[in-house]
Amino acid sequence: MSDTSGQIDLVEPVNRYIHVPIASQIVGLLKNSLVTPNQVTYFSVLIGFLSGYAFSFSSSTSLILGGILLEVTLVLDCVDGQLARAKNMASDWGRLIDGIAGYFAYLAVVIGLIKGYPEFEQVLKAIAALIILRAISYDYCKQSLVPLLTNGDDGLEREIQSTCQKIRAKMSWVLVLYFYYMQIQQLFFKGEWKLLRQVNLDDLDLKPNLTIDQRKDCHEKMKVLLTLWRWNGLDLPLFLLALFAVLGILSLSLIPFAWFMAVQYFITLLAHHYYLKILSNQNLIKVQ
Repeated sequence: MSDTSGQIDLVEPVNRYIHVPIASQIVGLLKNSLVTPNQVTYFSVLIGFLSGYAFSFSSSTSLILGGILLEVTLVLDCVDGQLARAKNMASDWGRLIDGIAGYFAYLAVVIGLIKGYPEFEQVLKAIAALIILRAISYDYCKQSLVPLLTNGDDGLEREIQSTCQKIRAKMSWVLVLYFYYMQIQQLFFKGEWKLLRQVNLDDLDLKPNLTIDQRKDCHEKMKVLLTLWRWNGLDLPLFLLALFAVLGILSLSLIPFAWFMAVQYFITLLAHHYYLKILSNQNLIKVQ
């Protein structure tokens, strides 16, 4: 019986059908150049900051420019990872700065929008909080659920173990921050929290080790949940903000957009706990 690993992913539809194909064309142009993936990451942050600056003026022209620059940032966020794989330059450091840089770029966009639309400050803060919650939750599911269905164990636990080993081999404050970022995910979804010094590498629970049949069973039961999570990533709300800005309907869209994001996210959270409880009752996974 074959594994299901080739069928499982949490790629956002907006990335699969828009950003990734465009990024692939750019990577084709850059893969034989001297441009490095990290340089693309830094450039994407700069473009994100420029997008936020453009949004701060709130004129029709600046909104179109801000929306276009934000979309360029989203595409470049797909380019750096693809370029790293194409050039065989993937690294833990690159992956970390890619994630951190994205937060800084998108924070600049939100700050710019607040400056340009002070009357919507509270709505924009709520949107920013929802985007962060969605990003943390989506990343958790990519690191935990997808490895569970493909390899039969909790990928986040493996990532925690790997990060602890690297920190103890060579101290890095970036890795320490990454470790506690993962602890926030554990706290939110499992009710668990550990300090770095409390982690015993010998006692980390990497179970369940699901058989291929069990993985296929879990996958069938979680198809709806996986579909819901695909629509709860970071890029969809940012893509919509860029689209609203370019179309000149940003101010009209902010309040319904915030409600849409909140309802969509909390429905997904409820579905997440519902489906995982079913699998837990069938002894396929362990839920705290």
